[in-house]
Amino acid sequence: MTRFFRFASSVARNRFGFVSAPSWCTYLVTYRCNARCGMCDSWRMKPGAELTVPEVADVFEKLGGLDVVRVSGGEPFLRDDLEQVVDAIMKASHPLVIHVTTNGSLPDRIEQFASRFQRPRRLSIMVSLDGHRDAHDANRGAAVTYDVALDTVRRLVRLRRSRKLDVSVNYTVISPKSVEDVGRVRAELAAWGVDMHVVLAYSGSATYDLRLRGKCADHLIVPVGYPLHPDLAGADVIGLIERELVLARTLSSRLRRIGKVYYLKGLLARLRHDPQPRPNPKCVELRSHIRIMPDGSVPVCQFNGESVGNLKTGSLADVLNGPAASRSRRWVDACSGCWAECEVVPSALYSGDLLFRRRPASPPPR
Repeated sequence: MTRFFRFASSVARNRFGFVSAPSWCTYLVTYRCNARCGMCDSWRMKPGAELTVPEVADVFEKLGGLDVVRVSGGEPFLRDDLEQVVDAIMKASHPLVIHVTTNGSLPDRIEQFASRFQRPRRLSIMVSLDGHRDAHDANRGAAVTYDVALDTVRRLVRLRRSRKLDVSVNYTVISPKSVEDVGRVRAELAAWGVDMHVVLAYSGSATYDLRLRGKCADHLIVPVGYPLHPDLAGADVIGLIERELVLARTLSSRLRRIGKVYYLKGLLARLRHDPQPRPNPKCVELRSHIRIMPDGSVPVCQFNGESVGNLKTGSLADVLNGPAASRSRRWVDACSGCWAECEVVPSALYSGDLLFRRRPASPPPR
């Protein structure tokens, strides 16, 4: 009940423009990556400083209780101490969901992590794919192959039977070939009961683009349209998302169904260049959603990498109530809104927009 009242309070504060304590945290544990993706420069970046396990514990003690912590990178499993990092997060913030995104290139390490995790029902692991074998390997490189990633999914599915953890696949559409491969990959995953989430590659990011890192990338936030990656020029992405929207309504998980339909409706409106695309929730960056970079610094969002402070050296109040954060929140409030799923989902939830919209119908009987 305490979590419910905290959630309701956060929604109310966000809707009226007040600053609420973070409920959702996206933590990049490292920039290091063994993939060579065309839509991400993480592997080109100098790794830089990374929070140690005691520093992670201190940072999340400052954040306090959280609903969701999303652990990402780079490739998070390149950290030898990832198990200890996540344990520190769990002890300090007690999240309902700990969501780890991985390229699936280290199956032994990932399987060991999942088999040891003490609260497996709270664990969600998402493995990234970019197409079927040829398309995926061409984008990710020799160290991160389709077959190895699929082996990771297979091992996690085996653990899911006994441990009840959540396993899914994030499918990034980066080329016309990856558009063609959607049905083939989904069929392979469906045999294991694994949901696949399709996203369209953005043309850039202030988090993952070396040229834009730490800067404000206003040009990637467009009031009309969607800034597709140039490699998708000419691909039938509208047809793809129309088909995905139909399939999303049949997902077995009600929560996943609601969230996915919401996201895909907004994506389709932007791809069609609707002049007033809907849905368009109030952004909750630097309010209910906070990002933490590997060194503990806090950027505004994925498309504005300007730092408002560092939780390694400063208190939560110093970071979120300081002049830099206040200026940045004015920028957030004036923003026309992106449609990157990792930003949209917490905004849809903690603005209340997702709750106040009509739910999708239940899946048809089988």
